[in-house]
This record gives sequence, C-alpha cells and structure tokens, in this order.
Amino acid sequence: MPRLIDHTEREIAVAEAAWRVAAREGVRAVSVRGVAAEAGLATASLRRAFPTQASLLAYCLDLARRRAAGRIAALAQVTDPGSALAVLVELLPLDAERRLEAEVQFALGTAALTDPALRPAADAAHEDVATACRHVARALTGGPAATDPTQPDATDPATAHLHALLDGLALHLVRQAPAAPTGWAVEVLRGHLATLAAGPADRPPG
Repeated sequence: MPRLIDHTEREIAVAEAAWRVAAREGVRAVSVRGVAAEAGLATASLRRAFPTQASLLAYCLDLARRRAAGRIAALAQVTDPGSALAVLVELLPLDAERRLEAEVQFALGTAALTDPALRPAADAAHEDVATACRHVARALTGGPAATDPTQPDATDPATAHLHALLDGLALHLVRQAPAAPTGWAVEVLRGHLATLAAGPADRPPG
C-alpha cells in the first residue's frame, strides 16, 4: 500500500530547503527548480504546492513567523524582567535554527519592500514582534501604552525602544560569525528590561 503524503510535512520540508538556499546563495537564488533540487523533489511536484516563486517565498516567511510565535506562546505569562527575557530571547537568533530563520526573515523582509506578494507575510512578522514588545512593555511598566488618536500606528516610547533594540540585536547577531558568542546580546536585553521595570524615577537619563 503506497504511503500517504503528508502535505503539511512536505511544505515544511520545502520551506526549510528554500531557507538553506536563501542563506547560502541569497533570496534571488530561491527558484522553484533550485529548491526542488535542494529538497530532493521533482520540480513538477513542488510546483503543485507552490506554483510561483512568490508563493514559495511567502510561505517560507510565514513559517518562520509562526515558529517564533509558537515558541513565545509556550512560555509563561510575563510578570517580571526574568519572564520577559524568557519571551524575548525566543525572537533572537541565538542558535543555528533561529539564526537561519532570522537570515531568511531579514532577506525576505527586504525583498518585500519591492514585491507586493511578500508584503502581507512581512507585515505579519513585524507586527508579531511589535505585539510581543508591547505586551512586555505594558507588563513591566504597569500600564497600557499611550496612543495618539491622530496617529493610529503610533506606539508608546517604551514599546518603540524595546522593538528597535530587539531588531538591532537580531541584526548584529546575524552579521557576526556563526561561532561567535551570543550571550552578550542576552545581557544587553536583560539590562534594558531591568531598567524598564525600574520605573521612570530610577532610570538613568538619556
């Protein structure tokens, strides 16, 4: 009796093959033919799941986003800087798996600036990080983020600062050598969360 194909499992395997190609050769090298060869599949078989390069790239980006969201959802509720750190480090490329995800997200996020087909997945990934930062900032400062009714997309300074710090740390980690230490990034984030929780009166100026 022939083995039934798990389409979800195959799509994930294809996405991971595409990540490897993108990390090794750049996003422009991610073609249906090239990814099929990397995944050990017939090109025609891959095209049935992903008829275009854009659909393949969008799936890769969305899978990375969903994996990060799944790791965060599995963590305990944020109540202090320690639990906040446990949530946010899941968004940093501190190991080989997360580094590859981050490399793909950066590459595809850049491609989304000029490719409308990739924009929804890139926007969703950005909003996931923003939501995590907003949740942590509210939990540590003891109140909801202030909003400007004339600026629907405006965030409070604590959230914006945390989001910018997290993105910056992720970019630095991806740019450094794969074997280089990553603990420094955790300590930078730990220090910022402690300052955030201390309250305005106890924070250093600037």
